Amino acid sequence: MTRLFGYQTEAIEIDGVDTLAAHKRALSVLRLSSTFSRGAVSASFPVAVLAIKDLLGSETWAGLSTAASTLGSALAAGWLATFMQRRGRTPGIALGLGVAVFGAALCVVAIQVGRLSLFLPGMIMVGVGSGTSNMSRYAAADLASVSTRSRDIGSIVFFATFGAVLAPNLIGALGGVAEGIGLDSNTGGFLLAIVLFGLSSIVIWFFMRPDPLVVSGGVDPKATVKKRTVPFREAVAIAWAHPLARLALVALVVSQAVMVMVMAMTPLHMEDHGQTKGWIGAVISAHTAGMFAFAPIAGRVSDRFGRVQTVVLAAFTLIGATIFTSLAGEAPRALLFPGLFLLGLGWSFGVVAGSALLTESVKESDRVAVQGAADLATNAASGIGALTAGVVVSGAGYHILSLMGMAAAAGLMAQSWFENRLAAAAARA
Repeated sequence: MTRLFGYQTEAIEIDGVDTLAAHKRALSVLRLSSTFSRGAVSASFPVAVLAIKDLLGSETWAGLSTAASTLGSALAAGWLATFMQRRGRTPGIALGLGVAVFGAALCVVAIQVGRLSLFLPGMIMVGVGSGTSNMSRYAAADLASVSTRSRDIGSIVFFATFGAVLAPNLIGALGGVAEGIGLDSNTGGFLLAIVLFGLSSIVIWFFMRPDPLVVSGGVDPKATVKKRTVPFREAVAIAWAHPLARLALVALVVSQAVMVMVMAMTPLHMEDHGQTKGWIGAVISAHTAGMFAFAPIAGRVSDRFGRVQTVVLAAFTLIGATIFTSLAGEAPRALLFPGLFLLGLGWSFGVVAGSALLTESVKESDRVAVQGAADLATNAASGIGALTAGVVVSGAGYHILSLMGMAAAAGLMAQSWFENRLAAAAARA
């Protein structure tokens, strides 16, 4: 028995590979990669919303940037899940992050020449990188035990904190650097994203070996007969057939959608009320700290008190967050800082617990497909929410958008009670 991150883990050999050593190596590589990739996403997000506003001359459709990014994340979830079912985690994650490098570069060009037709495809590719970064958390669960799965997932989410919090605070300085070399100030965040996505891809490709999914037996990349890939509809049906897997899917969708809808409009809401880019970046940093810094706590709570209980806590936290933001009509920082922080924290509890619950509620042979389908559905829902968020804020106000998020979180709380009762009844039968 070996102690890993404060708990006992047993080393087992599979085909001559020490699973504990492979697991420790994968976790170390994933943590470093997550730091880089999440920093890239956080650097590009605030300036993307502002760039769309400049390109269109209006904030009504400012949610297009987030919608394009989440579309890319959804495409990544479906495409990479299929790819990884045949080739493994390492090539799949490295490829998805590599696509984002080209996307960020295309966004720089698009902003500079003022072409929305170039910017949106670039954001879709940046979204592929964001979706890939999100999916990498499942690689931490490939060789994890049931009793520590949430903590392993949480450890990857936690290390994203460093990139996610630091990168937005560089937006103001990077904008000045970009202007100094003759570029638009909004390109600064994307220049940083190019570097960070590239580093993240390189780290995965060269150092996440052996592939944890291959070691766990989830895929054989040398197989002469290709493994049948499970299509999206079938994967969703597999999850929907079990109460707890169904709850996990709903938790992931609601946590992501509520977080994205409110977060997407916060930079514009602040800018409209006279806040500087520096303060916008600081609020987004507080938000991302809530998302990632407390992920280890979310993991420990989930492992100790249960996945369902943690999903309920996620819903409660999201309700608290949207109470703050619904009251922030004039964009006071005293309300937006705690509101956006709690919005990120609720997301963290929902995603960590939901990911673990989904993974352990379906058969091992179906896990990669169901994980991919869940992320595809999650990003599709948040993409639709982000696209309509601008319309809602423009027509009704930021507070109405917050109330919509509050209603969705309350629905998740009710769903948790219902599905838990169904699962308990099925266990007694």
